[in-house]
Amino acid sequence: MLHETGQDKIPVVLGRNTSASSERANWYAEQFYWAKGFEKLQPSKQSAADFILENLKKYPNEVVIISVGPVTNMADVLQKDPNALKMAKKIYAMFGSFYVSYGGYPTPEAEWNVKCDIEAAKKFVNSGADIVYAGLDITAFVKLDKAKRDILLMRQSPLTNAISGLYVLWGNETPTLFDPVAIGMLLYPELFKTKKVHVSVDDKGFTKVDETKTPNAEVGVYINANEFINRAMKGYLLQNMGRN
Repeated sequence: MLHETGQDKIPVVLGRNTSASSERANWYAEQFYWAKGFEKLQPSKQSAADFILENLKKYPNEVVIISVGPVTNMADVLQKDPNALKMAKKIYAMFGSFYVSYGGYPTPEAEWNVKCDIEAAKKFVNSGADIVYAGLDITAFVKLDKAKRDILLMRQSPLTNAISGLYVLWGNETPTLFDPVAIGMLLYPELFKTKKVHVSVDDKGFTKVDETKTPNAEVGVYINANEFINRAMKGYLLQNMGRN
C-alpha cells in the first residue's frame, strides 16, 4: 500500500505473530492475495517491540501510538521495559467491548483484538499508560455503505482502487470501519464522547469496567458516525497519493 501510494519512506517493522489465545489469529485471509509476490520494498529487520521502545525513549512524551490489532507487540515492549508505554504521549487503541457488542446490542462481548491474545491484553490495560479505547461501543456503527463504496470505485486513484480491490477480496461484506475510528479519535476529538473508567481484562477476553475503582483509561461512548464517515470519505477522495 505504501509503495502504491508513493509513501515508500515510511518504515514498516514486523511484529511477532499473534498465537496465544485464538485459533484464527493467523489464518490466511483472501485479502492477502492483493500483495502476493510483492518484493519492491522490504520491511525493517528490527523487531516491532525494539522499534517502539527505541522511539519512546528517543522522543519521551511526544509519541502517539495507534493500536489497531491484538496487543502482542505492546506486551513485548512491556516485557523489555515495564514502564515504557508510560513514555507515550497518548495511546489510541481499537480494543474492547465495554457496554456494546458487535451487533450494537447493550451486552458486551469478547472483542477480537482482546481475545486473540488475552495475556497480552491484561498487561496492556495494566501498563499505566494514557490509553483511549475505541471499542465496539463506537466502532460497530461505522459502516461504509454501497453508495459510498461506488463513489470510491469511481475515484480511480491508487488508494481508492486498493480499497475497492480489498473489499472484493475480503468477501463483499459491508465493511465496518473499526480501525479508522481509533485514528479519528486523535484527528477529530469533537466527534466523540469518552468516559474515564477503570478497565480490566478477564480470562475469557472480556473488557470489564468497574466504575467504583480509580480510572485507568478513557473509553469511547459516543461517535457522530455520519460526520465521521463524511470526513473519512473526503480524505479518501480529495487526495492524489501515487507514485511520481
